[in-house]
Amino acid sequence: MSPDRHEVRFDPIHGWPVIYAPPRARRPISLSVNTGSNSDQVNPFAEHSEHLTTPERLAIRAEGTLPNQPGWRVRIIPNKYPVLVTPDPADPASLASGYHDVIVESPQPVEVLTELDEEQFQQIFLAYKMLLLEMRNTPGIVQATLFKNQGRAAGASQPHVHSQAMATTFVPPAIQREVDYAQQLWQSEGVDYYQNLLEREMSHQQRIVFSNESAVVLCPEVSRFACEMHLIPREPSARFEDCESTLVRETASLMRRALLALQNVTGSTAFNYVLHSAPFAGNSPKGFRWHWEIYPRLSGIAGWELGQESFVNPVFPETAARLLRGN
Repeated sequence: MSPDRHEVRFDPIHGWPVIYAPPRARRPISLSVNTGSNSDQVNPFAEHSEHLTTPERLAIRAEGTLPNQPGWRVRIIPNKYPVLVTPDPADPASLASGYHDVIVESPQPVEVLTELDEEQFQQIFLAYKMLLLEMRNTPGIVQATLFKNQGRAAGASQPHVHSQAMATTFVPPAIQREVDYAQQLWQSEGVDYYQNLLEREMSHQQRIVFSNESAVVLCPEVSRFACEMHLIPREPSARFEDCESTLVRETASLMRRALLALQNVTGSTAFNYVLHSAPFAGNSPKGFRWHWEIYPRLSGIAGWELGQESFVNPVFPETAARLLRGN
């Protein structure tokens, strides 16, 4: 593969084109972003500042400790400035209704997720499962999306490590397209899209980054962002909240390994990750699997991306996977 070869690839599910333009990686701003906060403000998410936040919804905490008091490992609280409003019993179907929560990922004032040890990572992902199970049993809620913004370049307004959950009365279009595509492929051809994807990627290994017995991390063939990664379970499973705790822990370990590799390769700690999990209602959709998508934020979204739903990526996924593997 020529280092300066240009190419266009089209995402099979969403249809968006990605133009691969390796020479753009030589721009000074392309592959390193300084996201330090240097903030001297009061930290409302740190332990002993529980009185500065909304009352907690859920928490993983030490035995014998009380809600809204110190002693927690992971704390889930309603967002003080929510995108969605609590459902009104008089208008439960309003599209603006829902829940917007913050998952505070450490009681200590840590700003970079990879500074947390593996056990704390696992506690965070177990808290994700707890929250999804609660949301699934909430009347009117049909979908919940977990996502993390780390660093100002990724949209974070608070530097203390945290992620967010938005539970909605509608299914976001990206999730619906993925579910529909997988189901239609299953029904028309009897093909499990994600099983077929993993078998193909594992056979040639070019875009595989890491794997364990439970899941695989790969750079998707049509990556929108340099060093974008997807974490996909090996076994069919449409909803993350249905995973056994062992799988949740192994997923967390693989996520931590992927983020450490990303930080080592890019020198940046700015990224987003997003859970794509099936809607709560109905039977488990055939052919669809929950998965986490990791988006490094090494350069901004500009006019081409915003106006045309098309993307420019300076790093081929095959190159990115090799760099992330360290070979």
